[in-house]
Amino acid sequence: MAFSTVERDTLLELLQLAQGIVERKTLNPILSAVILSSTPEGNLEVQATNMEESLRVKTRDKLDGDMKVAVPLVRLVNFVKELSPGTVSFGLSEEGALLTIGQEKVWAHLPILSTEDFPILPPIPDITFPMDREVLLRAFSKVFFSISTDSISTALKGLLIKNTDGGVAFVSTDGHRLSLLKVEHSNMPQGSLELVVPRKGVQEMRRLLESSTEEQLQLGVTQNHLYAATERGEIFVRLLDAKYPNYQKVIPKEFTTKVILSKEHLQKAVRRASLFSSDRLKGVKMEVGSQRVIISSMAGVDEPFSGSAEEEISAIEFYGEEAKLGLNARYVVEVLSVLDGGEVVIEMGSRLWPVKFTSQESPDYLHIVMPLQLEDES
Repeated sequence: MAFSTVERDTLLELLQLAQGIVERKTLNPILSAVILSSTPEGNLEVQATNMEESLRVKTRDKLDGDMKVAVPLVRLVNFVKELSPGTVSFGLSEEGALLTIGQEKVWAHLPILSTEDFPILPPIPDITFPMDREVLLRAFSKVFFSISTDSISTALKGLLIKNTDGGVAFVSTDGHRLSLLKVEHSNMPQGSLELVVPRKGVQEMRRLLESSTEEQLQLGVTQNHLYAATERGEIFVRLLDAKYPNYQKVIPKEFTTKVILSKEHLQKAVRRASLFSSDRLKGVKMEVGSQRVIISSMAGVDEPFSGSAEEEISAIEFYGEEAKLGLNARYVVEVLSVLDGGEVVIEMGSRLWPVKFTSQESPDYLHIVMPLQLEDES
């Protein structure tokens, strides 16, 4: 038996990237497998697909010999996790029915599936355009948490990527909040580009980008898939076939109140007050005045009293009218966690008017939250 070798940590990294793609429970056994093969350049390559997301990643090290084999992923990755750091050897049995993998006195033998049954990955697009890897990762981090996980609307279960004048907009909303980041980009393709990328696809693309080291990647569209390529590998994500709603309609143009607060102080106050808020509402009350902002817990109507809390925060700057409104505590904490800088700018109108969160350090990013109804408005 001829063996090839690879570093255990290198192999494990590739398999763990594939693990996010491969589904554990599937009626088609080949979709629970990955293909291990040698590239024309002599690298070890791992392929995985669930028919919605497809991944092709490779090692930077050279591989001895040629091979192409489909192996069930779960037992393979779990076994490799238990190996010691260092070199791992692997090869096919004489009959070609088993993959033998291990090191020193520790070995495993895995069944091989037919590579002919493995789905063909989408083709690489004819036209791609470059984008800075850190820019795309930043965009994902700013808007990912607002993608809906339970909406009946197909479009809201994805991230909108749309070209604008001189750049690209990244938008997500679950119907209760909205995140928008606009990025300047001079290399966008001509014509209208409006892609709705599913939540899981965004998640897997992030994992690939985070494992890469080069500054730039290539993006493109092929057969209704978003394509991204780094030096580490390639990913294809099937786009959602849905029209994204007009997000501009929910972004107010005017506000009656504007306050600037310490981001850290507000986040801590919201966390503490929410500990005493209704389990159903999970909200906090915000009372904004010229010199101070009071954050307090919200109790639900007809719910037993379970305690209360309130905290006063000094306003750094204040403009306009005093205001009082209710906000979902988790929504506030999540947007504060991605805002740049140490201060948050909050703009609001009437009690049920959308609330805008921004940062002076990031004029390209905004977040909208729909307020909760207060007890005295019921």
